[in-house]
Formats: sequence, structure tokens, C-alpha cells
Amino acid sequence: MKVNESTYIKEIIQTETLKIRDTFSGPSYHAIQHILRRLDFVMLFYNDAPGKTKQEVEKLREFYNFGWAPALKPFYNDLDINTHEPFPEVYKEAMNWADGIIQFFGHIAFLTQLVEYEKADLIKLSIPKENEISFSYVVEKAGLEYYDRKSRDFFSDMIVQRIIEQKKNKDNLNEDEIKIKLREIIRNPKGKYISYDATPEIDDYYKKKGHYFILGLQGYDEFGENDVFGGIEYWKYLDLVETIVGVAIMHTEACLELTKINPKVDLHNLLTYTYFKDKTLEIYKNHFGASQSEIEQIFSCITLNKENFNYYLEYPAASLPMYVQVSDNMLVRLISGCLGNPFELLNRELKRKFEKDYFEAVNKREERFRNELFHLFPYPNMIKIPKGVDIKIDGRKTDIDAVIFDTKTMTLGLFQLKWQDPFRKSMRERFSRISNLFKKASEWVEKVEYWLTNTDPNNILDTLDIKKYYKGEINISEVHLFVLSRNNINFTNVDGMDDRVAWGTWYQMIESQAIVKSSSDNPIRDAFVKLKTLSPENRMKYEKIPEIPSFETMFGKYRIYYDKENKNNGYQV
Repeated sequence: MKVNESTYIKEIIQTETLKIRDTFSGPSYHAIQHILRRLDFVMLFYNDAPGKTKQEVEKLREFYNFGWAPALKPFYNDLDINTHEPFPEVYKEAMNWADGIIQFFGHIAFLTQLVEYEKADLIKLSIPKENEISFSYVVEKAGLEYYDRKSRDFFSDMIVQRIIEQKKNKDNLNEDEIKIKLREIIRNPKGKYISYDATPEIDDYYKKKGHYFILGLQGYDEFGENDVFGGIEYWKYLDLVETIVGVAIMHTEACLELTKINPKVDLHNLLTYTYFKDKTLEIYKNHFGASQSEIEQIFSCITLNKENFNYYLEYPAASLPMYVQVSDNMLVRLISGCLGNPFELLNRELKRKFEKDYFEAVNKREERFRNELFHLFPYPNMIKIPKGVDIKIDGRKTDIDAVIFDTKTMTLGLFQLKWQDPFRKSMRERFSRISNLFKKASEWVEKVEYWLTNTDPNNILDTLDIKKYYKGEINISEVHLFVLSRNNINFTNVDGMDDRVAWGTWYQMIESQAIVKSSSDNPIRDAFVKLKTLSPENRMKYEKIPEIPSFETMFGKYRIYYDKENKNNGYQV
């Protein structure tokens, strides 16, 4: 009888999980502290290790990404939030235990993810022999998402970093001078810990560094500064996040300075501190001049707590939170959470806690997206309609999110703008993004093409309000259709992109405008051609997707590996 691979993996997960249940006999509070402190160290500083290859280090870190949440969850579930426990000092056995349990749950989560990948028709699972699991990719063009990430990285590296450098130059920050002053205020209680009282000058320096840091994070621009959640403007959430990030950067640099002063200190005992919640909130309340209810609400959206942990820790490879509440009046600040991506928890909490406000803010995204798009066409002969336009013909209705008309070349650009939330490893969210994007976009293309084909050009110009903004004689010489998604549009093993349309993410649009050369005097046609030129199908001809490296890991008695040659026929039992 042929083994069902998914069922086999689920049985392994169930069997192996039973073995880990009783590995820690102390209080759940101590287990949580050990996990969090080991996380901070590994995620921030474990980039190389004696005797390990770069690939082995990356594999370990990836298991940490997948494993931290399921490792933490059972202990957090058992935690009595009303009991206050002292700050435990970390020791070698505790670090080894934390390493083991995080990597154990990392393997569990990885196996679960393999099953989800198979459900999504991305991989094929096989059992070549007893106690072995292999996986191989089932599509020739696996990894199209690479190009979405590459365009996002281009935007971050070439656009955002340039803005940040300009801000730094304007602010005229003196890093060397601040480092000297930081070193002067550092104290080393008991030769094991760290304390310091920052001056206003040091605080201001790191507040700016926090601002620079969050500018480059995905999720930073998901909402407008004046969008309101629970009665509080989004800019106030941003202001607190960037301030805490700045403090985290300061703390990290202070810890590193202390290791130079006293090489015997252990970073595990320096990085991850516990703070009284009421005192922490009081400090930030006074700093911002906020009310008690405001600061509590904002903090609740950046803190893993008893209210949201079941929801958040189920998300595969979730970003680390800024804070974890470990008792009624006690918070652990995770430096790796502050310097990861705090917007993942923040924006998810805004959606969960203030659903009505969230969707009102989502409805405003189209206008912001349209205005940003218009900045790519700064020419005086361009008419840019400042609102979406509804069209209707023969009972077929749709809307056009952005309209640009070039009065010099008589070229019309029509855009559908899709602002989809980013996602990480969730196959459920991936399926949702695909379903929402391609079905609606394909319907839009058909309806717009039908309208263009069956409508008099003068009526098209009237409907689009172009004549309202241009009184000269005009006609339409050519039309180009675009579908732009804010974050993701290229998915492995997904078809549905009509060749009549230029498809791309917002970041692909920016990258294509920047790097694809053109000598044409028709900016709308150029944008269409450039975006198509930068499609994954074209990029693969001269810019190959990085080859998937070999992968092998042991989980208990089970060997799990990537079968590059796809030669397995399946184990019979």
C-alpha cells in the first residue's frame, strides 16, 4: 500500500510533539524568558559560527523563524499573568534547552509548511524509503515571487535609502561623538547587567535613527498618517514605534559597547530586559503628551499578550513582537522584534481590534496609490484625472481607478490599482491574494476592452472627464491598460495574466521606470513597454532565478531533504 505523504507527516508531527511536552519542569515564566532571550541573541547576532557553513547558519535561523511562535505558545498559554516572577539569569543549560525547543518546533512548523505547499500544488512530497521524506518542485518556473522581492529590494535600496541618506546629511548626525557619549553613561551592575540614563542629545540622535529604520520597512506605508484607528491617528502609532525602535538601537549599541569594556559579560543577560508596564507607559505618555488611554491602546497593538497570542502565534513564521507581556504589570522588550518588522503585529492588531476603522482606511488607499502613480508622469502635457471613473455599457459595469491622458501623443493610460496586504508564509493568505487579484482583474480587463471597442472615442473622452481638463482638439491614438498591485502579483504556478495588459507590482513599476531605457517621446506607451520588459518571463531570459540550494535536515530519526533530481518513486509498506 502506498503511503499518503501528508498523513505520514502529520503522524510524525503528532508522535514527535509528545516527546517534547515534559522537557521543561520549571515555571512557564522562566521557559518564556529563556526562549525570548535566546531569540534576541540568535536573530541579531548569530550570523556565523565556528565550524558551520553559511548555509548551515541560514538553515538554523530559518528554523528559528518558523519555530519561535509554536515553541512559545504552550508556555504562554500556561502562564499565569497575575503572578509576578523575578528576572531569571540565563545559564548555559537554559540556552541549550531554548535552542533545542525552538529548533524542534521549527522542524514541526517546517513539516507543516511542506504539507501546505503540497496543497498549493507547489511541491511534491515523497517517501523514498523508511524514515525519509523528500520534496521536489512540480513546476518548471518555481520561484517567480523572487522578482517581486527583487523589485521591492530595488525600491528599498535605491529609492528609500537615498531618501534616508539625504535626511541623515540634513540632520548632520555625528555618530562617533554620540558613541563616545553613550560609552560614558554605561554602567555594569554586578559585572553582569547593563544600565544607563540617556541624555536628551543621545535620545534625539537615536529617535532619528529609529525614524530612518522604519522608513525602509514593508508595511510602513500601509495607511495614511491621518487614518484613525480606535480614535487615534495612525501617525501617533508610527511615532511611538519609531521612538521605541530608536531606543532599541541605542540599547543594542550600548550592549555592544559594554562587551568592549567588559568582555566577560554575556549578551543574553544584556539585550532582553523586563520592564514594569505602568512605569514604561508613564515614560512614553509623558514623552508624547498622550493620555493614559491613548498610550495603553497603542502599546496593546505592539505587544503580544493574552488577548492576541492565540491569533498571532498561529501565523507561520510570524515577525517577532516588540513587547511580550509576562505578568499583569511586566513586559519583556524584544530587541529583535523592535529591529525586525513591528508593522506586522501592529497592522494586524489594528485590523483585529478596529475592523470598521481598518476598512475605512483601506478604502482611502486608492487615492493615495493614484496620487503616487501620478508622480511618475510629471509632464505638463499629461492630464491626470483626480478620482476613479465608473463606466457602463450593455449592462456591464466597472470602474477605472486611474486615468492619464497625454495631450501631445493622444495616448490614454487606464489603470486598475490593487492594494493587497503583504503576506509572509501563509498559504491561506496567498490563496486569498491570488483569488481576489486575478478573478477581479481579468473581469476588469474584459469589461474595459469591451467598453473601449464599443464606445465612440468622444464618449470615451467625455466619460473619463478628459475634456473637462483640456479644451483643445483631441482624439485617442492608442490606449494602454495596466494592472498594478501594491505588494505581490507574480505567483508560482498561477496563470491569468492577459497579454493585452501590463501587469506588475508598484515596485516593479518604479524599477522598470528607473532601469529600462527608452528614447521614445510617449511616456505612457514607454511605461507599458517597460513594465512588460521587466516581467518575470522576460527577466528569466537574462536574469535567472537563483538556484534552490541543497537542503537536508534530521528530525529525530527522520531525514528530510530537497530532491533536486525528483527521482523518488515512493516507499511501499
